[in-house]
Amino acid sequence: MRLILLILVFVSLILLAGTTASAGISTKKQDILKLIGTTEASNGKFAWIELNGEDYGWTREGGNVGKYKILIVEMGKVIVEMGKKTLVLVMLADTQFKIKL
Repeated sequence: MRLILLILVFVSLILLAGTTASAGISTKKQDILKLIGTTEASNGKFAWIELNGEDYGWTREGGNVGKYKILIVEMGKVIVEMGKKTLVLVMLADTQFKIKL
């Protein structure tokens, strides 16, 4: 009786793992990158990026944010790279403050 129950549990686990894999459910952790701001100063270009809720502050072009490397900083746009993956981060509309004089 125990052998039959053990075989039944084993087969059920195999079927459950197969349906999860074929359903396209991802179990990999995905990073959340937010571009807070960009600026250009006399000593370089900087981007303010948040990675998975952790604030990295102003990071210089060529610097690292976690496992991502900042390649190019333009006003409102940053290109980052992790391994062979390249991402373009863009500021959302109406997130910039406008100074009225």
